[in-house]
Amino acid sequence: MKTLNSTVALAAILAVVPPLFAQDTSAVNKDYFTVAGEQVTLTAVEPGKSAVPPAMPENPASFNKSGAGGGIVNAGLSAWGVINSGAPSAGYTSAYASAIPGFSFNWGNMTGWKGPKEMVYRYKVTNLMGIDVIDVKYKISFFYGGTEDYSGKGRLNDYITQATGGAVNDEEKGDGKVHGRYITNFTVQPISVNVKWGWHFDLAVRMSDPMNIGTKMAPVSALQASLNWIRKTPFATDGGTMSYAVDGLGNFKDLSKEMVAEGEVSPVLISETPTVSWN
Repeated sequence: MKTLNSTVALAAILAVVPPLFAQDTSAVNKDYFTVAGEQVTLTAVEPGKSAVPPAMPENPASFNKSGAGGGIVNAGLSAWGVINSGAPSAGYTSAYASAIPGFSFNWGNMTGWKGPKEMVYRYKVTNLMGIDVIDVKYKISFFYGGTEDYSGKGRLNDYITQATGGAVNDEEKGDGKVHGRYITNFTVQPISVNVKWGWHFDLAVRMSDPMNIGTKMAPVSALQASLNWIRKTPFATDGGTMSYAVDGLGNFKDLSKEMVAEGEVSPVLISETPTVSWN
């Protein structure tokens, strides 16, 4: 009897809601998995201030010397994952890149650090149903301005020999002082990740080789980071790159913003709010 009553009850429910089951489910799925708009927003900027960044290993043999420019090396990783399949990647908390002098690096002699300078970005994708199917925040952070004084004939000669190959004349030597401006602990880390069912989002970092954008006697390190993203649904896979550049003077440049303005990439909306101080 209970089974009969249950069957009658179910039939009554189905009689009331047939329009719901009569919907074109393929159309619903198409709208759910179709991008209506995407937005990249810079939400906060942290100005640099005097700071002491976490110490790095002092053994140059452990540095990634590939592509070192003017004696500047990357004392860290050249690539790492940030978000994998809609979740923070393993190991992102210890992943960083740096651009420091590798020829005679001594962390104890480095002074003048500022930072961390932080940029918080939000990437959001909305589907045709008005649902924010991807909503992630990630933070770009780095210390800058670190310098080591190479005053003194012996130190200066070591610098000229190892960092410039001896290709410096007396005029370039000036007063015999060398003050570089370097970068350490450049990181890209997820703050929040919200990816809806059926959608997948990956974000990974690839660093350029360090560059010297200063002079031989006054080096200024520079790094460029490419954030490669992949967005997947059961029906499509899309991807692209967001690029950023930083230097030892604390400058930060959103290269993606410039490329959008020049029409070199698809037009993703990039907006910027007034500076917010993070205390």
